[in-house]
Amino acid sequence: MTDGGSTILLYHGVTATPSCGIENFSSKHLAAAEFERQMMHLASSCNPITLREMAVRLTQGEPLPPKSVAVTFDDTFRNNATVALPILHRYGIPATFFVTTGLVGTDRKFWVDRLEHAINYTALQKMPSPLVGDKRIFDLATNRARISTVVALKSEMKAMSVFEREETLARFDEICPSSKKSEAVINYQNLTWEDVRRLSNPPDYEVGGHTVNHEILSRLDDDSLRSEIYDCIRTLSEQLALSIDLFSYPEGQEEHFNDYVIDILKSAGIVTCPTAIDGINYPGADPFLLRRVMVGFMGQSFPFDA
Repeated sequence: MTDGGSTILLYHGVTATPSCGIENFSSKHLAAAEFERQMMHLASSCNPITLREMAVRLTQGEPLPPKSVAVTFDDTFRNNATVALPILHRYGIPATFFVTTGLVGTDRKFWVDRLEHAINYTALQKMPSPLVGDKRIFDLATNRARISTVVALKSEMKAMSVFEREETLARFDEICPSSKKSEAVINYQNLTWEDVRRLSNPPDYEVGGHTVNHEILSRLDDDSLRSEIYDCIRTLSEQLALSIDLFSYPEGQEEHFNDYVIDILKSAGIVTCPTAIDGINYPGADPFLLRRVMVGFMGQSFPFDA
């Protein structure tokens, strides 16, 4: 339950496609039937509003109706447009989609999905660690062991600089080459620009920025930070012929942004940038520190179930 506060739900993908092996073990892509159940509940028992309206009213200290909820999506998965959007329309639920522009219209995968996919399809039963100085041998004999390997590597690589991570990925690709079967993994597919334009239908459906390459903003030098923010906003503005003033932080935990990042976002015209820190929001909340509930991911429950 939400204890009287206002809730922002965070989704990444909604899937109508069965997964093979360890693909989507984290439930980053929520099953379409479950997503529809949740949207039906929001429509019948809650007060769905746009993120923009919620942020404005919270910032101004205005109380919101009980069970006020805003729906948001991070990243650039095509199933946001092909699966989630029709369900949102069916129940009249507004939503905000935060887009990583460098992936739109490409076959690039988020680096965490590269790991997941390669480990899912490799024939290796054991794998030496791609981390410098790490002598561990990872067990890949079972799906459970493969999941443990993905979780361990993701955790350690998220703490790296961009350069360190890319070097690690290069070593990983040598040890565990990616499979061409990725072409058949629908959940890894990215939005096209036509899809992004379908997602943009203000005021109920809005698109915001989520950087160019999904880099952790607090770890970037000044030039890279400004490029990730400004180039993302400029590209979205050009493609949508709209002013972009909504953004979300990649990863979005406390260590992934700071006051300087927020200052740069404000200088770029951003007025609201929610985090991915778990929790709900109360009147007086800072629009750059809004909390969200990451529904489904690694077992996170839908907060309106009894």
